[in-house]
Amino acid sequence: MQLVDYLTVLRRRWWIIVVVAMVATVSAFAFSRLQERLWRSEASYLVVPNRYDNGLLIVLRDRMNSFRSVALAPIQLEKISAELQLDRSADWMLRHIAIQPNPEEQLMVIQVDYPDAAMAPRIADAIGNNMAALIAQQNTTIEGTDRINVRVNQPARPALLYRPQTRVNVLAGAVLGLILGIILAFILEALDDTLKSAADVERYAGLTTLGAIPAAAGDAETGRGRLAALRR
Repeated sequence: MQLVDYLTVLRRRWWIIVVVAMVATVSAFAFSRLQERLWRSEASYLVVPNRYDNGLLIVLRDRMNSFRSVALAPIQLEKISAELQLDRSADWMLRHIAIQPNPEEQLMVIQVDYPDAAMAPRIADAIGNNMAALIAQQNTTIEGTDRINVRVNQPARPALLYRPQTRVNVLAGAVLGLILGIILAFILEALDDTLKSAADVERYAGLTTLGAIPAAAGDAETGRGRLAALRR
């Protein structure tokens, strides 16, 4: 197919593309409206070792993963839920709370997604402070040079809307709808074997068009008028 053929298909099937794009856009908007609103807050904690050596990065990576496991243990999440009167199970909180260790920057970032914008920062701070307390308790059984301390680097920030991202979803739905509409238009065109123009005859039959009978808008009315006159 040449470029003019593609343009002809798009011009002939444009309504299919528009309908599919509109359906996809409306569906994306409806999906966004049905999503639970979640607000995200972040807090960061600085991990400070008592001594520095060549193997510090490896040690920090292992210890920070251990700190995360301790802080996100079900018993600790249930304690936080009870203290803040959240009425949330440990499994629910585990799905909405993440701790990301960053050994290179000696940081642990806590992310909390919660339906209440005011509560999300409180949960992030509670998780971080509880983690720092647990690590301080562990340090009492470790020699001073091997201790790793955790302190607040950035308290929890005011929560920002994390989900739904309505504009992003609608835009993605529109783009996806356009792509699917174009694909569907070309599929229907490929399945359609009817001849609609002289160019189709020349393309598929290999015959040269010698002439064509023009269609006039008034032909049908004229024909009906003549038939009525003959009946009289």
